[in-house]
Amino acid sequence: MTLATEHTTESILNNVTGLDHFDPFQGFVDDNETLNIRYGFRLGEINFLINEFSMSEVVIKPVIYSIPNTPSWIQGLINLRGILVPVFNLKKHIRPDNDEINSSTLLVLDKGERAFATFIDSLPDSINIDEVDLKNVAIPDNIPDILKEYVTETYELNKEIWLELDYDIFIKNITKEYSDFESD
Repeated sequence: MTLATEHTTESILNNVTGLDHFDPFQGFVDDNETLNIRYGFRLGEINFLINEFSMSEVVIKPVIYSIPNTPSWIQGLINLRGILVPVFNLKKHIRPDNDEINSSTLLVLDKGERAFATFIDSLPDSINIDEVDLKNVAIPDNIPDILKEYVTETYELNKEIWLELDYDIFIKNITKEYSDFESD
C-alpha cells in the first residue's frame, strides 16, 4: 500500500458519518454505570471464576477421544474446530475419591495450544464483581491443598466462595509429568 492510498483510506474512514455517534449499549446500561461482569462455574462444592481476559466456550455432548496410559482424570481429547483440546475431569483430580461425571457439558478455557476443557456441573453464572455484597476474603480451610497455591483471588458473594485461579500454571503443573516435551 502506498502512502497516497493509505492517506486516502484514512481520510475516507475519518469522514464516514454516524460512526462516531454509534453506541451499541445505549439504553441497556446507564452511562455513569460500568458493569464488571465475570463468569463462574462449579465443580462439586467449589466455585471458580473464569479469568477476566480468558476466552471460554461451553461445549455440550462432544465426542471425547481417550488417551491410553493416562490417569483417570485425563479424559482425552476433543477436536474443537481443528484444534485438539485436552479434556480433564478436574473434580476427580481435586478430590481423587470422586469418580462421578454428572455432566456431558464441557467448559473450554483459553484458546489455541493453551486451551483445555473440563466437565462442569452447570452452565456458567454471571457475577458482577463490583456488587456491593461482594467481599474479598481469605482462602477457606475446606479448599483442597492442591488448589491453594494457584488461587489469585477469593471472593464471597451471598455466602458463596468464588475462587480465581491461575489456570495456566495450574494446568502446566498438574500435567507436566505426563508431557514428553517442553514448550516455550
